[in-house]
Amino acid sequence: MDPVTLSSSATSDTAITAGTGCTVGRFITEDEGWKVVNIAATWEGTPYRMVGAASEKSVLGDCSGSTNKIYVEAGFPYPYQTTASFAAFARTTNRFRKIDPAKQKLQAGDVLLWDGHMAIYAPFTPDSPKYDGNLYKRGQKKYNNMYTAFNGRTHHPYGPYNIEVFRSDPYTVYRYYILPSPDDCK
Repeated sequence: MDPVTLSSSATSDTAITAGTGCTVGRFITEDEGWKVVNIAATWEGTPYRMVGAASEKSVLGDCSGSTNKIYVEAGFPYPYQTTASFAAFARTTNRFRKIDPAKQKLQAGDVLLWDGHMAIYAPFTPDSPKYDGNLYKRGQKKYNNMYTAFNGRTHHPYGPYNIEVFRSDPYTVYRYYILPSPDDCK
């Protein structure tokens, strides 16, 4: 009888140093993502002003500051990042992982990142009062599926909206990744 290989192992090239911190952990679950969305709902009506880390519920907030504060309040902390620094932060810390929507379904709480903007994915169901924002794009009805802070030109406070109506350019999806404590990463 010929031998059968059941598994194999390989070591990464030691020259590759990006993201070499502890990477053992797990993505947040759909239920944990809904916790993020439910906290985002408490930010509804917060007026827009570009205040970054100084964003404060019901007072003033921008997209990056409100996203950060919402995640922290939901129990998924990360240090404040601007929209310009978020992708590099995710790549180097492993705190957020890039999701390919063609291969993996978006889930509640995912961060949607555009050039200069971010939002929280919120897949409202038809029975939710947040679902129908009376939005249309090219004559087609669109339904709310994210929470975002709008810029000052729109005069809309923080609230639910539709991704396609909001922006037509591509976005990148990130999902929060729960890492063990540094003591567990030896």
